[in-house]
Amino acid sequence: MDHLLIYTGKVRNIYELGDKYLLMKATDRVSSFDRHIGIIPGKGELLNKMSEFWFNKTNHIIKNHLITTQNEIALVHKCVPFKIEVVVRGYITGNTDTSLWTHYNNGSRLYSGNKLPEGLVKNQKLKTPIVTPTTKGKVDRPISKTTIVDEGYMTQEECDYIYKKALELFAFGQKLAEKAGFILVDTKYEFGKTLDGKIILIDEIHTCDSSRYWLKESYQGRFMKYLEPEKLDKDCIRDWVKSVCDPYNDKIPEIPETVIEKAYTSYKYFYDTISSVEDEINTENLVVIISGSNKDIYHVENLMDEMKKENILVETYMASAHKNTREVLLLIDRYNFDKRNIIWVTVAGRSNALSGVVAANSNYPVIACPPFSNKTDMIVNLNSTLQCPSNVPVMTVLEPCNVALAIKRIFRL
Repeated sequence: MDHLLIYTGKVRNIYELGDKYLLMKATDRVSSFDRHIGIIPGKGELLNKMSEFWFNKTNHIIKNHLITTQNEIALVHKCVPFKIEVVVRGYITGNTDTSLWTHYNNGSRLYSGNKLPEGLVKNQKLKTPIVTPTTKGKVDRPISKTTIVDEGYMTQEECDYIYKKALELFAFGQKLAEKAGFILVDTKYEFGKTLDGKIILIDEIHTCDSSRYWLKESYQGRFMKYLEPEKLDKDCIRDWVKSVCDPYNDKIPEIPETVIEKAYTSYKYFYDTISSVEDEINTENLVVIISGSNKDIYHVENLMDEMKKENILVETYMASAHKNTREVLLLIDRYNFDKRNIIWVTVAGRSNALSGVVAANSNYPVIACPPFSNKTDMIVNLNSTLQCPSNVPVMTVLEPCNVALAIKRIFRL
């Protein structure tokens, strides 16, 4: 590869491609216990396929950095990563020093700001998933939400947003994994800021490297007998390494071919199975939400939450009809050639040109849902939205829940 290598990670090598893009090579390396522990030939390409599948499936929850993949290489948008791994756990398990079970078994009942009840046993399902972030570095360190903000890793607003998105991603992942016969036990997410300041999902998502998966069918029976679950991740390699040495201090011995083959077979079986399962969101119908300002992000989030409740696929954009007119028109043209059933939802107030511009140039219906902070603001934004000229059909609905319900009925869902 002729491009400039700028970073060598535990699993991925990153190359710079101009000012706006990166090439990420998913290697066959296996990382655990804060170090490299082995090689699984062919793993890198499988990881890329898994991430591409999940990035495409979760684009309605949060945008990501992926542009395209080929074999073990991914072309992505360049961004500034947060130096935090956002770990979400649905079960208490693990073998490493940073695992939830290790801390709990050693007597700790407070982990990354989460209070844990007495009486939990290994591999037990938690009452609700919890977020247990760690710092990113040579040695990962558990950290609480308060400390993340206090130490300047993120602002409070950024942290709240990322926690919310991580839990939404995890819930979606668990639901789809269950349909495929798997349990998504825990996973880690990484987030970054684009060059224009938007928070997106980066690195990888829901792969067998970044996540633990168990077979759903045998879990309960084995749990009741205090047996380890049947696993579909790199835990089989972690378990073997820990059984033959101190993985934090000793030299890692060469991993047997049988263990390597078991790991690869698990990865491939997982990908082949999960990629054949359809989620409940109807991909023939699409809602495109476009907002005029980043100040409207919370209103957009409310709309997305309501769409999610109705299993409606959503894509979001931000572009001002006043300040980014060309960008808005190009976006409209792109969707005019889309063969799906599309409804635009516009989020703008004050002098609301956005709704009218979209309705006048689109082949699809437009529902305006103007944001407002108080009744006076509501009246101003409402009047601005309603005053469209002839042949500019903008429907106006104030409440995000009613927007979702109206769309559901239009799509006949």
